[in-house]
Amino acid sequence: MATIVQVAGKVTVKVGMGDSAAEELGFTRNGVQYTEEGFYGDVPGDEYGGDEGPPIDVQYFGEVHRIRCELTKYDATVAKRVAAKVAGAAAGTPADPGTLYFAQAKYMRVVCSGTNPAGVNHVRNYPYCIPRMPVELNAGTKFSTLVIEFEAHKKPGQSTMYTETV
Repeated sequence: MATIVQVAGKVTVKVGMGDSAAEELGFTRNGVQYTEEGFYGDVPGDEYGGDEGPPIDVQYFGEVHRIRCELTKYDATVAKRVAAKVAGAAAGTPADPGTLYFAQAKYMRVVCSGTNPAGVNHVRNYPYCIPRMPVELNAGTKFSTLVIEFEAHKKPGQSTMYTETV
């Protein structure tokens, strides 16, 4: 494959509550940022000084992906459902302390898709997400910007974090 400039194109963000179908949240400003964060643990060994020395190996424990969206054109009704931070909750009404996102099916699906000018599709469909970071929204005489960051986990029984189909 040739080395070329990559352009995802205009990215649409859709959100679904639990396993329900995703509905359009809106369009990003300057795209979506994905951060793929791995979790690791050092394995100490006497070969390199035990606990005080460098590890003899490193274990991989899994990963989460962070999906940061800054939107300037969005559906306010869908945004309020996402801002409630728990699938099924209402805006301004936080979930009860102790709510379990996964065991109680309170997670969200996040689908980011775009088609570049050459007709190449960019899709990341994350089925198991929670809006982990603070939701930011400015209000005033200037246009409003909604900033939301989701944390994606691997859904039990699936081998992938995301698919590349809607």
